[in-house]
Parts: sequence; structure tokens; C-alpha cells
Amino acid sequence: MVAGTALAAGGTQDWRKTGSANKKLEKLVEALPVASNIMIEMGERYKNLYWAAKLEKWEFAEYQAEEMEELIVKLKVTHPELRRTADEFLGGVYPRLPKAIKTRNWEKFTVAFEEMRTECMACHGKNEHGFITLPIPKKASSPVLDME
Repeated sequence: MVAGTALAAGGTQDWRKTGSANKKLEKLVEALPVASNIMIEMGERYKNLYWAAKLEKWEFAEYQAEEMEELIVKLKVTHPELRRTADEFLGGVYPRLPKAIKTRNWEKFTVAFEEMRTECMACHGKNEHGFITLPIPKKASSPVLDME
């Protein structure tokens, strides 16, 4: 039974060691995260960003914003079909968010956060996912924020 499973899964050969360059490239592309995987992490960072600012943990808020930007850059690489809207997002209202965080001012942050949130949903719409809306987070998930 185990031998049959190994053969059904492509044999016992390790494609990373024995595969041709084309086979290796094919397998690596298959292993890239799908856009929804990236967006799940983005959602976690979105919640943590909001609450870090609300709790005045500004360095953590800044870190969340940096990680969100890196996720969008990763999305552009792994899903080139989303490059145009990702570039619009990064070049539009998004740069206002890190600037607002640096002010350590909740009111300025909320304006920039709302602009970003609105742009996120516009981007979803441009990519046929307009049904994905983003509420203002009611809680965060990071233990750094100690929401209990």
C-alpha cells in the first residue's frame, strides 16, 4: 500500500535533486502561494495594524504596514496579472499610511487607514472580488497586542 502511494505521488524520486531545470521550475511555480493565501495574511496584518495604532503601539503598527507592503510586492511577483492594480495601490493612497503612523497621531492615522481600506476594496472590485469588503476590525489576533 505504501509503495503504491509513493508511485501514485510521482515515484520516490526527489524532483528537487533529479528533475530537469524545466521540471524544477514547473514545481516551484506550483508551490507559489495563491493570491488568497497572501490575502489571508494581509487580513491579519490589517487587523493588527489598526489595533496597534489604537493602542498606541506605534512601532508595531509601523511593522504591520511594512509587512503589508511586502505582501503586495510578493503578490506582484507571484501573480503578475495583479501587477497593475497592486502598483496602483502602492502608488496611490498607501504611502500616506506609513507617514500617518510616523506622526503617532490617532486622528491622522484613522484618516489614512480609511483611505487605505477604501482603496483595498476598490482593488478587490477591479479584480472581480468586489464581494470582499473590509470592516473596521473589532479585535486583533497578535499576542503582542494582548487583546484579552
